[in-house]
Amino acid sequence: NTYSVTYNGNGNTGGAVPTDATSYHNGDTATVLGNTGTLVRTGYTFAGWNTAANGSGTSYTGGDTFGIGLSDVTLYAQWTAVNYTVTYNGNTNTGGSVPTDGNTYHITDTVTVLGNTGTLVKTGYTFAGWNTAANGSGTSYSSGNTFAMGSSNVTLYAQWTQNTYSVTYNGNSNTGGADPT
Repeated sequence: NTYSVTYNGNGNTGGAVPTDATSYHNGDTATVLGNTGTLVRTGYTFAGWNTAANGSGTSYTGGDTFGIGLSDVTLYAQWTAVNYTVTYNGNTNTGGSVPTDGNTYHITDTVTVLGNTGTLVKTGYTFAGWNTAANGSGTSYSSGNTFAMGSSNVTLYAQWTQNTYSVTYNGNSNTGGADPT
């Protein structure tokens, strides 16, 4: 009887699994292939192979060897989730401090946007929320809004609305003429 070693991408989103075309016999030694097909999974890094899809079996990396028994062997790609962060930027604030989100997020995790907890201020302006672009051309968020984490770190920039002021004139008990308007 001959036996095979096959590779399973185990949730990969791109690339191809390596192919071992060797027909093995009981007692032969197989050499584990590396990630020769450049497997990728969005939001994860490749972490080797395992005899169980959930990682509870025997782990291998490229170049490791193992003995062939009396059955075919499937090696499953193992994936480690990448951590992403949310950073707040005061975007030309003149005082206060930006909120700090100390959490790490995985792809698709729900992020809750913080408020102006550091009492950011900018002289002549009023705080108007957050945006994914400094110039406000991205996605806008207010405190408590949520979004799904993508596959990169996120920076939220403070947005500022310029204050407007009105001027009124008082004739201060003038005896003639009108107040300028």
